[in-house]
Amino acid sequence: MSAESTPAGPKPAGNKPANHKPAGPKPANPSSAAPNARAVAIDALVAIEKDDSFANLRLGKMLERSGLDDRDRRFVTELVYGCIRRRRALDYLVDRFLSSDPPAIARAALRVGAYQLHYLEVPDHAAVSATVDVVPKRLRGMVNAVLRKVATSPVNWPDAATELSYPDWIVERLSAELGADVALEALAVMNTAPEVHVRDDGYIQD
Repeated sequence: MSAESTPAGPKPAGNKPANHKPAGPKPANPSSAAPNARAVAIDALVAIEKDDSFANLRLGKMLERSGLDDRDRRFVTELVYGCIRRRRALDYLVDRFLSSDPPAIARAALRVGAYQLHYLEVPDHAAVSATVDVVPKRLRGMVNAVLRKVATSPVNWPDAATELSYPDWIVERLSAELGADVALEALAVMNTAPEVHVRDDGYIQD
């Protein structure tokens, strides 16, 4: 059973500010990670979605070629896996402020920015500016405007499945079998990021 994205906690529904960051992995000094780390993460997300490839294989090769140090590799890995795991929630966060579907690279950048804003201990200004800096110039205004709104706007999740970033049918089936409270708590725990190791050759394993 897989997931795209989720904040932790047994009570997913309700109002809370978008800059509330649920407990989760804490990469070393994420706000000081090189801007190139975010560029690698965005490129990896675009490539993985375009080719429908395995994240660990595609990202591993990109990290091997990136020249990033270990700290930035860990940050890239957290961004990519986090955006994949929490994709449904991230898209909900940004789609509130979009009038049309953006290009793939802008969509990936918005997910990366929203992930930092909502789930990581990255200061809002750093998450926004460092992400905007690595997107094509023609898209920077839109990405900047949307991420600033994500950073300052409260979130009213439409349902548990969106916040936990699982397909509706999974939440419905487990809730029917276990009861809603137990099911939602279990799904939140199952969507917690595993410990990830990046080998010297760039291959990623958990």
